[in-house]
Amino acid sequence: MQSLGYYIRFKAIETVFCSWFTDVPSSIYSKTQIISLGAGFDSSYFRLKKRDIFPPGCKYIEIDYKDVLKRKLEYIALSEFSNLLNLCNKQVETNSNILLNSEEYVMLGVDMQNCKELENCFHDLEIDFNVPTLFLSECALTYINLKSSNSLIHWVQAHFPNCAIVLYEQVHDDDGFTLIMKNHFKSLGCPLKSLTHRLKEHAHSRFIQMGWSSCSSISMLYFYMNFSKEEKQRIQNLELFDEYEMWHEKCRHYVLIWASQGIISIPEAFENKEDSVTFNYTQLGSLSFSCRPAHELLQRFGHQVALLSSRFLIVSGGFGQFQKRHQRLSGLTCYDTISQSCCIMFSSDSQDHLGQRMFHTMSKLSNNSLIIVGGRSSPKKIFSSVVSVNCENVIESQRPMDSFIAKKVTDMPLPTWRHSACIVLIAGIENIFIFGGRTSNNDVTNRCHILNSESWSFSEVPYQENTPSPRYSHSSTCVGGQKVYITCGLSKEEKILNSVHVFDIETYTWSVLQVAGLLPRYSHNSHYHNNAIFLVGGITGLSYVPYSIGMINLIANSAFEFTLGYKNPEYPLILSNHCCYVHEDHVIITGGGGNCFSFGTHFNKLATQWTTDIRSCDFDPWLQDNDNNRALNFAS
Repeated sequence: MQSLGYYIRFKAIETVFCSWFTDVPSSIYSKTQIISLGAGFDSSYFRLKKRDIFPPGCKYIEIDYKDVLKRKLEYIALSEFSNLLNLCNKQVETNSNILLNSEEYVMLGVDMQNCKELENCFHDLEIDFNVPTLFLSECALTYINLKSSNSLIHWVQAHFPNCAIVLYEQVHDDDGFTLIMKNHFKSLGCPLKSLTHRLKEHAHSRFIQMGWSSCSSISMLYFYMNFSKEEKQRIQNLELFDEYEMWHEKCRHYVLIWASQGIISIPEAFENKEDSVTFNYTQLGSLSFSCRPAHELLQRFGHQVALLSSRFLIVSGGFGQFQKRHQRLSGLTCYDTISQSCCIMFSSDSQDHLGQRMFHTMSKLSNNSLIIVGGRSSPKKIFSSVVSVNCENVIESQRPMDSFIAKKVTDMPLPTWRHSACIVLIAGIENIFIFGGRTSNNDVTNRCHILNSESWSFSEVPYQENTPSPRYSHSSTCVGGQKVYITCGLSKEEKILNSVHVFDIETYTWSVLQVAGLLPRYSHNSHYHNNAIFLVGGITGLSYVPYSIGMINLIANSAFEFTLGYKNPEYPLILSNHCCYVHEDHVIITGGGGNCFSFGTHFNKLATQWTTDIRSCDFDPWLQDNDNNRALNFAS
């Protein structure tokens, strides 16, 4: 994922240069300037020269601490580019901050917070303040305090009447990923001191208030989602990848801000065309919740859970920590909800039928058998087996046991992971309804199979007009054993979906449920309760509702959003790749997390629970007028 993260950054900056060269052509403007703030060891100038797209009459100026640029200059002197800069005949400057001054390329060893010193250097270099100038900062201004950052932005605006300033940087959001990101940079000794809030209105007002005539900001998630289908496919074919949640969150927490004035306008590529709908926080419900420390064995993601009785929770697979090592987890874990103790369970059979599975499903039959379907060990190793697990000894003894009986009952017709499964009743027999997921050839499917729990035979549901589109990391829940609700998910093109499809067991047909106000999301859980389907957590790609719980009112066919209002900086919470179970009108969230880009692997260290009795909340959507109080309205 780190390679993808640096790729999106490279692609964004490359688009900045291409847009600048197109909108400010050398055929019209004989002199232009690009000024890189906090340039570090960036090699953009040399890359542009090598590709022969650096325009004539353009001067490229790099600004950073003197020690940094001196080291960079030493490396350049040993490279093929030394002749390009004619370093052997480098003239001695009277201003010691001017480390290099060639015809096109300039190095200034100055603290960019010192605007007065910057201005002196520019005068010594005889910089023309009126020519079209592009100021570029890649993850630089966020490391200086807000006052200094604003002073520099305002100084640029006041001295360069025909310019643009472009910032590629991290942004703040009220969520767990932001906390993990901030803690990471703090641990490296370079804390993020001036983060802009993720909501585009904040970035816009910041620059407009400082005198810029126009400003636009786009998230890297929006930027990536607008890649061509061919480019996305090319990226997906480079290597097998299965960390979509944190990849999309990383992109959502980085933005490119373009502010301009004078003859410089905002290029079409960076015009903000993201959905202009904003969330009305006065209509956001708040759920009462509580947290408790999670046992270390429950700190995992990509796992599955099943409540075996009112007391024992069985946890299967996922990625977590065992013997102080991060790894995919095998076997089962039994959690006692009363004593809050855990024990690892091992198969009594010498053959390991379960393996180290992630993104599988686990369904509990009425006889307390647990049916584990599919999943993967790595994106290259897919499990085709369906395994039945007997944990009767746990129920009979009323205490955690260290063993279980597992047997393979059949193979999937189409092995998948990140699919959904739920129990349906056909002619009084429990069946497992399996839909969608990713396949071994790196494809996404919308095939649907029904597994009979007595004959262990599969039947495939024929494709219909209203069959859901191919998707994965969606969720399914069954109402009354007869109607399956497939909610949201992620498409093959990585579009986050907000549709609801219903399969009727009696008529064997699909239908589309139009739900007003439903947010797009994936990697969520769904649970039915009291004429409503609760969508717990997930990745929305939006900043409107941190720690969100969606609720679909099946009577009014409308959706509302709640927040847990979680604010504990010591224990960041990520509501994706988690699992939920319902116990005595409470929904308990276990596990969750992911590989957070270069910020490290995160496991939720708290178990969170909230009540399904929404009338105990400070906002009751059952009592609201749907038309006057609808917060969001996305097309399905």
